[in-house]
Amino acid sequence: MNGRERHFVPWKASVVLGTRRQRALSPRAWLAILLLPAASVQVQAQPEPEAEKGAIEEVIVTARKREESLQDTPISITAFSESALEEANMVDLRDIGKYTPGMSFTSYGMGSNEAGAIFLRGIGQSDHMVTTDPGVGLYIDGVYVGRNQGAALDLLDLERVEVLRGPQGTLFGKNTIGGAVNVISRRPTGTGGGHVSLTAGEEGRLNGSVSAEMPLGEEAAFSISILSKQRDGVGEQIFTGAETGDEDSVSGRAQVYWHGQAAELSLVVDASRARQAAMPHSFYEQAGWLGVAPCYQQAGDGYAPCPGGTEGDPFDSYSLDDLDTGQDLFGVSATLEWDVGEGLVLRSITAYRDMEYLGSLEFDGAPQRIVYYRETGGSDQFSQELQLSGSRGDGLDWIAGVYYFTEDGDNDQDNDQFGALGHRLTQVETKSYAVFGQATMEPTERVSLTGGLRYTDESKDYDLVFRSLDASGGQAYDDAGQPLYVVPPTALDDTWDAVSGTVNLSYALADDVMVYGTYSRGFRSGGYAARPSRISSVGAYDPEYVNMFEVGLKALTLEERLRFNAAIYRNDYEDYQAQVNRVGNRFDTRVLNAAEAQIDGVELELTAVLSPVFRVEATFAYTDAQITKVDLDPSLEANFSAGHQLPYVSKYTMSISPRLDLPLANGGGVLARLDYSYRDDFFGQIANSEFERENGYGLLNARIEYRTADRDWSIALYGINLADQTYTRVRNYFPGFLGFAIWNTDRREIGVSARYEF
Repeated sequence: MNGRERHFVPWKASVVLGTRRQRALSPRAWLAILLLPAASVQVQAQPEPEAEKGAIEEVIVTARKREESLQDTPISITAFSESALEEANMVDLRDIGKYTPGMSFTSYGMGSNEAGAIFLRGIGQSDHMVTTDPGVGLYIDGVYVGRNQGAALDLLDLERVEVLRGPQGTLFGKNTIGGAVNVISRRPTGTGGGHVSLTAGEEGRLNGSVSAEMPLGEEAAFSISILSKQRDGVGEQIFTGAETGDEDSVSGRAQVYWHGQAAELSLVVDASRARQAAMPHSFYEQAGWLGVAPCYQQAGDGYAPCPGGTEGDPFDSYSLDDLDTGQDLFGVSATLEWDVGEGLVLRSITAYRDMEYLGSLEFDGAPQRIVYYRETGGSDQFSQELQLSGSRGDGLDWIAGVYYFTEDGDNDQDNDQFGALGHRLTQVETKSYAVFGQATMEPTERVSLTGGLRYTDESKDYDLVFRSLDASGGQAYDDAGQPLYVVPPTALDDTWDAVSGTVNLSYALADDVMVYGTYSRGFRSGGYAARPSRISSVGAYDPEYVNMFEVGLKALTLEERLRFNAAIYRNDYEDYQAQVNRVGNRFDTRVLNAAEAQIDGVELELTAVLSPVFRVEATFAYTDAQITKVDLDPSLEANFSAGHQLPYVSKYTMSISPRLDLPLANGGGVLARLDYSYRDDFFGQIANSEFERENGYGLLNARIEYRTADRDWSIALYGINLADQTYTRVRNYFPGFLGFAIWNTDRREIGVSARYEF
């Protein structure tokens, strides 16, 4: 594998639309620049307001790589339109986790707000390292995003977001054993128009966005969008005055869309940059030998623990370390669809994505440095997919294709643990090839049968070196002048192949009532030790597999005023990848296929239009995810056993969203919406220690919005976490020698948002 160096330059380097790196402009400057040409774009017609329809609008999804109605697709799907995302005060992709049954979408990874840990039906991955792949696939306009870092995407100029629950290994491929999140951006229509919006709120919140499109002749159109997010920190480093949990990011997307008589082409460029501090976190010592206190005060030229019984603010830190983080994302994709005749359509998706980040993470929260990491890294990925699909009048729809994916990623860590300095460089190069096919046939008007298979061949090259450093930060040497290593230069490679697939049978009980049954098998890639602390910890582990059995119901009744979807499923989880230790040595850790698990669940979704102006949406999920078997060599031991719950999984989750849309005498309207979401308690790690249990909590959001008669203007008062609920993203427990660290979430936010359509 060819090594490469990364040099992350905070603020001086910028990824923007157009040239790859230019001199950085502030988000407010970008907003001003884009407002200038926007004034000349024509007015865009507004859609009929939902309150005047009196029925539930049809939702179109592409879960099976073709456009279908949500209710006609025999898959468990939750879909969010752009208006639904805005009405529910969602600001980035993590927020969909509150309203998707059985989903957890949080941030964890080097303390960065931009990382995303996505879990569906008890399956996911929290680690951001390039050695480890996610368990839920994220796709942007059909392009797979291979890293957790950067998964907390801004919701910018989107048509919709689809959440597909359960293994999607046939059409979407590897690393979708929990499901897939499919993000679809809005294509320019050529009619012209756009919008400008501004949001101001507590803690210095100031968000601005602008989106505009214009025709390029009769067959092409161009659109551009940009979003700036600014907010002060919700936490503080007491002795340095530095803020934590702030927001400072800008993202943009540009798209050219062309359509001819038999073909269409979409070119998309997107980019984002963020420079902000780590999430607020605190540390509670367990063993006592570190001498870490929950609170500190200044004592002369030094620092001393606060008097006994003093409790600190969990959003504050007493660390003196630099906790800045940063991230640059860039992507470009080209999608070509060509109607080749005879009912055949050829589609090509070509994409390149680049991600670079800076992370800072410390575990002690104390003025003395005990455990601190400074890390840079990233990945470059290229993918090419070719699909050939056909549809016949006799009820046969099919798709076949080939797929290629390559990724070159690295993590570069500077470690300071208990005074021992080290530098660990990890590089992984991945090459993946796949061939797939799926067909749906309708032997009768009421019966539909779908079957599909995918074969994947994947190889990974792994290079690692963990150097010991001297007090000046340079390479350490022994008395003979030989370099000292924690882990000497090591190179490994491995290859895996896997077959995944699905069989689905659906039956229409009535025109708008369908039942279905599905068997689906998916896999997550194998990998390597993420942070080995000795040579014996280095090694590869194999893929893990999930076999899912699901039965479901989809119903649209009462003159399309009630939509009710339900699913019951069982996941048999094989070759579960978990960290284990050598017997008697907690520090000799490795990742192996150590266990099996079973996940049983029930998911319900309801939308009810109770009157032309009032509707209610609700979700509920029951998820029982636990280890059923641990299979290890006698020389190894795990900190979990049969019966332990899988991490990040709440047994119960639910949400309810009443929505009132009142027309006014002047032709305008008032929208009032409440959103309440609840999740039961869960564990941050598979050890299931009480130290890492997060208690259940509920969150309440609200929005009141006024729209003018012509729908050009709207202004809204919003509230997020109105009850100012204190809860955590994750708890990390370090048994026997440290304690547990808590990463906290945001505080309450109340603000005003205005939008102008032109």
